[in-house]
Amino acid sequence: MKTRDRIIETAIELFNEQGTKAVTTNHIAAATGISPGNLYYHFRNKEDIIRAIFEQMDAYGLEQYRLITDTCPPGTLEAMERTFVMIQEYNWRYRFFKRELTALIMADPLLRERFHQTHHALLALVRHSVDSSVALGVLRPLDEKERALLTEEIWLVTLFWLNYLEVGGEKVNEETLRRGIDLLRNMLKSYLAAG
Repeated sequence: MKTRDRIIETAIELFNEQGTKAVTTNHIAAATGISPGNLYYHFRNKEDIIRAIFEQMDAYGLEQYRLITDTCPPGTLEAMERTFVMIQEYNWRYRFFKRELTALIMADPLLRERFHQTHHALLALVRHSVDSSVALGVLRPLDEKERALLTEEIWLVTLFWLNYLEVGGEKVNEETLRRGIDLLRNMLKSYLAAG
């Protein structure tokens, strides 16, 4: 593994364990087994590392979503459930970012702009899934307002399910992830096509 990638992986582990405020570039360098100077050769500061992690997150999430849509057509219930599970696993891998989302993007205008691009792109993916579900007859016909609201409902639950569990003092495990899927199913129940 290249030094730059090792720095990123080490930073993810440390940030997940301790949070970004408690971890310095010196901590990251020491845990990676390199000198601070070597770290600064790859990254100017901690914000650069966090931005690089976000780029990795973005690429990883899209790659995982493509793997799902290669085997399950968008809009099917199976694709929705598999996507929900994938996003929760993704959220767990990068949990520091989810925990500190607001603080991180408010403190860094470059990261905020990049996050907003990804946020809108992912909302568009969810909307495409909703539109596909209606076209496939999985969901009943919905007007524009219903589609927009359902898109946001799905995205909110999917995006913040792990945060909800952690804030409530619950452990993230298979059982609580299944409950998230049950919540998603329950939310979609009133929109399902008859039959």
